[in-house]
Amino acid sequence: MRRTLFGWLTLLFLTSVAVRGQAPPPQVLPVPIPGGDFLPPVGLLNQFFPGVGATYDGEDAEPHGITNFKGHVAMGYTLGTATDAAGNAYQVITDIRVYQGDYIGGVPTFNGGGTTSAKAHGTFVEI
Repeated sequence: MRRTLFGWLTLLFLTSVAVRGQAPPPQVLPVPIPGGDFLPPVGLLNQFFPGVGATYDGEDAEPHGITNFKGHVAMGYTLGTATDAAGNAYQVITDIRVYQGDYIGGVPTFNGGGTTSAKAHGTFVEI
């Protein structure tokens, strides 16, 4: 009886170790920039909108949405119309950004929401 119990416990332990060894490393999440634009229906958006015009923040506004980022940013604005199934027409404006490079982000480490800083490399797309 003792040998059988010991055998089952040993098997359980060994299979648990194998499963733990297959766990992926924790994901390094990017940290958003402090500040940004205030949009009344949404609130504070951690993003600036570079460009010329009433709805933009000027040509020299920060295009990054990620703090501690070193890399390349590509951005584009599109403008057009869209029609729904009922035939209603809408104006559509999009802001598309692609980031690729190195950054320092946060890795979740504690149950209470704590994080630890970590370096990472990644590609991000904002639409």
